[in-house]
Amino acid sequence: MSSGSHEDRLAELLDTIRSRGGRWPAGRVQRMRRRSGGPVQRGTARRDLAELARRGELIAHGPEDGRFYTLNTRKDGAR
Repeated sequence: MSSGSHEDRLAELLDTIRSRGGRWPAGRVQRMRRRSGGPVQRGTARRDLAELARRGELIAHGPEDGRFYTLNTRKDGAR
């Protein structure tokens, strides 16, 4: 997979989270992508969510086996 398609996938996920809000565990990302024809593997969903959190766009909550993410609404990107 090229880096462009990876970035496009992350941008699409972030846009969806911004428009729908709420809690985003990997399963919700999988369901969203199943409807849109995107990659539905749990590992891909987890990595994408973690990457957006690393970039400061999302905030991770909960233990690793029950983790979900929410939109980081702070303008400065702080958590």
